[in-house]
Amino acid sequence: MNSMLWSPTFHKRELDSKGFEGYCEMNGDSKFLNSSNGFTLIEIIMVIVILSIVSAITIYFLASSVKNYVMMVNQQNLLDEGRLALERMCRDIRDAQSITFPPSGNSENRIVFQRSHPTFGDLANETLSFRLNGTTLEKVKSSPNGIHPLASHVSTFSVTRGPSGNEEITLSLTLSLITGERVTLQTKVYPKNLPRNSMYKNFFTHWQEEISS
Repeated sequence: MNSMLWSPTFHKRELDSKGFEGYCEMNGDSKFLNSSNGFTLIEIIMVIVILSIVSAITIYFLASSVKNYVMMVNQQNLLDEGRLALERMCRDIRDAQSITFPPSGNSENRIVFQRSHPTFGDLANETLSFRLNGTTLEKVKSSPNGIHPLASHVSTFSVTRGPSGNEEITLSLTLSLITGERVTLQTKVYPKNLPRNSMYKNFFTHWQEEISS
């Protein structure tokens, strides 16, 4: 049986005469002709689609996280602003020697009273009032005449006075933003200079102001 030994000179001569394609076909190595090191169009499209889906999901979660963070910051700012306004009103109302509005047993959106002792910004026996003007909660002084804003973004403000003989004052305040954040606070205060009611169970020992949101 005749056999042909491998010879570099022979293979070089065959490669030169037939070319690379003919040489591969002659030796059954057509797989080299069909091989490819790139990507097909379908593979590229699939990669683009997958990356688009992953990017959309990532952007959605990032946007949701930012939105929740902004909402919490806005709500905390409303809460701080409302608490400060209630504390300032309670401090002044606690020193009231008389309340002219609202009448006993009624609820209104403002309170008018006369304070007893002077402070850094108020005079003794001065008439003060707290009212809601639009979305701004204001403190109004009579002497000298002046208006001082206490809080903005206020949607509702109510003052409820206890029935005759019970001068407990309930203040309710709601602050809200157009973006949807909303905070409601409520507190109670009893003017220390008004006649004491022996039937008022919390006035002597267990009274404390509470703020709820």
